[in-house]
Amino acid sequence: MSTTAQRPSKSQLCSIYSREIGEDPAGSAPSWQSCLVLEFPKPWKDEVTDSAHFPTEVSDALAKAEAEGRPVRLQCVTPDLEYTAAGHTRVMLFYRDPEPSAAFGKIDYAVPNDQAADLATAIIENSHALQKYDEYRDETDGVRDILVCTHGSRDTCCATFGIPIYQLLRQEYGPALDGRLRVWRASHLGGHRLAPNIVDLPEGRNWVRPDISQLDALVYRRGNVIDVSSLYRGLVRLDTPFEQAAEGAVLMREGWGWTGRQVSTSIVESSEKQARVRVEATDEDGGKPTAYDVTVAVSGMVQTVACLTGEKKAIEEQYTVTSLVSL
Repeated sequence: MSTTAQRPSKSQLCSIYSREIGEDPAGSAPSWQSCLVLEFPKPWKDEVTDSAHFPTEVSDALAKAEAEGRPVRLQCVTPDLEYTAAGHTRVMLFYRDPEPSAAFGKIDYAVPNDQAADLATAIIENSHALQKYDEYRDETDGVRDILVCTHGSRDTCCATFGIPIYQLLRQEYGPALDGRLRVWRASHLGGHRLAPNIVDLPEGRNWVRPDISQLDALVYRRGNVIDVSSLYRGLVRLDTPFEQAAEGAVLMREGWGWTGRQVSTSIVESSEKQARVRVEATDEDGGKPTAYDVTVAVSGMVQTVACLTGEKKAIEEQYTVTSLVSL
């Protein structure tokens, strides 16, 4: 699909423009090896690490990890006194399990404010110093954490479209699930042109552009999953757009029962514009796996634009599933 012939209005928001040109988000999710989630109060700069009082030791540790080839994604969230006691800071790490899994692994702490930077640094460095924080560790394995990007200083769309969705999730869905769902205002998730943008952790599913009527499906995972197919970017635990698009196609074929299964993907063969992907899932009881052979192709390109100015930004590839075969 080409959109270069359509010129955006100078007052157009990038998310509205993306919807109008029919950009398909499939395969566009970020890919995270691990993600550090840190409560850190606003205001935030465009780059949250440039914000006033952001701990330099955490920035340095993140840069060192990146240079060593073990990148750690940083997501800041605004403090929430219903989730974290006054005088404390929540620090979480979501990390990939080397084995097929249904979700990221998670460690979750609520530490005194003056220890938060040291703890975050120890987590990034995978230091033995972590042991001294054991008393502050919370067991929250049964809790979902939904991050909603509301980072307005990064892009207008994140606040314009993200805040209303955050408020509804936080005020209605969080309480309804009685402590099993925490909803956070998060820093830039990537892809503000797709706002509102959310990541559902620990599973790591990235959904975009939901309206109020679609939140029931995303939170409770009910109804026909096809109805929200246009909202799915992919699973952030996967490495490539081809694998993300392939897994998304299988989710739409299998329905909501696919979520919570131990998913693995591998590229069988690939070229620059196409890949065959094996998508497989097992249950915890070790039953017969479900497997698919999925072919994904780059089907076109779309032009993205900057908010308000209409300045042309990156050209993004579009991914389409051309074959889906149950094995």
